[in-house]
Amino acid sequence: MNYKNIYDRLVQNAQNRNLSGYAERHHIVPKCMGGDNTKSNVVHLSAKEHFIAHKLLVRIYPHTKGVWYALIAMGRIVE
Repeated sequence: MNYKNIYDRLVQNAQNRNLSGYAERHHIVPKCMGGDNTKSNVVHLSAKEHFIAHKLLVRIYPHTKGVWYALIAMGRIVE
């Protein structure tokens, strides 16, 4: 399964819409991988999308501790 492709589509969909209601900020390039707080590196996701984005990042970069820490910090159990 191409997790990077799924992640890219999730981000692209988020960039092309206005999310009404509750939203969470997500760094497209994670801060632990050199991402910053610039507007071009941040998208607004629903809580479910945010969780999915972090699960995808763990699948894409399984040896990057920072993406694991971010997922765990969300208070979820990783399968």
